[in-house]
Amino acid sequence: MYQKKAVIVTVILAALAIFVVAAVSTVFKDDSEERYQNVPSPQAEATIDDKSAVAPASVKDETTEPLAQNEVGGLNETATEHMEDANEAVPETVVDEVAETGKRFDSMENVPATPEQAEEVLAEEPAAEEPAPAASGGEIHIVKAVGLKYDPLVVNIQPNDTVAWENMPTHDTQSMEGLIPEGAEMWHSKLGENYERTFTQEGIYVYKCTPHFGAGMGGAIIVGKPVNLEAIQAADAKGAAGRLVRKAIAAAEAM
Repeated sequence: MYQKKAVIVTVILAALAIFVVAAVSTVFKDDSEERYQNVPSPQAEATIDDKSAVAPASVKDETTEPLAQNEVGGLNETATEHMEDANEAVPETVVDEVAETGKRFDSMENVPATPEQAEEVLAEEPAAEEPAPAASGGEIHIVKAVGLKYDPLVVNIQPNDTVAWENMPTHDTQSMEGLIPEGAEMWHSKLGENYERTFTQEGIYVYKCTPHFGAGMGGAIIVGKPVNLEAIQAADAKGAAGRLVRKAIAAAEAM
């Protein structure tokens, strides 16, 4: 009897085991089929990737090109309108006043001076010196001693004009014998003093600075016409005297 029960239990357990195995196998089979059915093939994945990559590009091309053109055009038109509005907003009178002010005050020289400034400028500017008339009625010609020379070296004057030697602290002026018109009066000024002399006789007068004649300091005066030009040319002048004679002859011939 016990053996019969044991056999029955064994059969029942075996049946249960077979049932469990069959049930589990069915579940795994169904789940595997669903997964294999849902897994895409490699070709399908590549196609999907290509479509996803192309689609945004086409969308971008279709949307951005008109948008960029419209935005640029709109921005340009807007900027132009704002500039025109700004120009129209500035009054014409202001522009005219600025232009006129720029023309009037383009340099400091055109800025008007105040009355006080004008008076100061007039006070600072020395009055122009006019040649003082000589006592004889002629003009006065100034010759200045500059270093070891007279300036100007040759002076052209008219009869009754006066020559004034200035700046003579260490100089004098002396006519040279044989180098002045025949019959004209010789002269010799004091050393270190300014000197004036009026010439009434026409001709060439050559003179020297006695203490500095070795350095060639001297000059010439041509009064009116050089009537004694031939006598001066014939003079046997050498050294410093010869140099002064040549200067006087050149000036007389150029008249």
